[in-house]
Amino acid sequence: MDIKTLLLDKKAVQVAEFFKKELTDEFLMQGHRDTGKFEKSIQYDILTNVDNIEIVFSYLKYGIFLEKGVSSNKIPFGGGASKKATSLYIEALKNWAARKGMLKPLSAAFAIAKMHKKEGMPTKGSVKFSKNGRRRNFQSFTLKANRNFANQFFSAKDIALIQTVLIDILNRGAVIK
Repeated sequence: MDIKTLLLDKKAVQVAEFFKKELTDEFLMQGHRDTGKFEKSIQYDILTNVDNIEIVFSYLKYGIFLEKGVSSNKIPFGGGASKKATSLYIEALKNWAARKGMLKPLSAAFAIAKMHKKEGMPTKGSVKFSKNGRRRNFQSFTLKANRNFANQFFSAKDIALIQTVLIDILNRGAVIK
């Protein structure tokens, strides 16, 4: 890898790290922190080809529910306590309530599930856990709030370097992995 490609990679990593921090900060400001696993799960890959540079983020699957919310009709809870089967949803709520130090985690889980079934997720009352008044869209808010960052981050000299590197790659027929 030549020096120009290394400089391009360094710039792409700087942009990716900036957005990773911003995503994490917004997630925390929305009051979603529990065990810390989610924040640690935020990863990125930098994909480069002759047409563009793409930074692709990934995180634990439940992040999509925190991003978009869940409508009340999609909450997996029927409203009654059944001794026949254990609900993974109720178990997760019970474990969360226990981590939060609630004295009766199972009772708390059912109370939360009933509220979710009524209002969806996030509930209206959950905004009290937020430091910025938001409980959804941590990803889309971050991207919109910082949409001009990458353009401002790269100087005219950087853009010229990027074009030169991409032309070199095209001429060599190489693929950056």
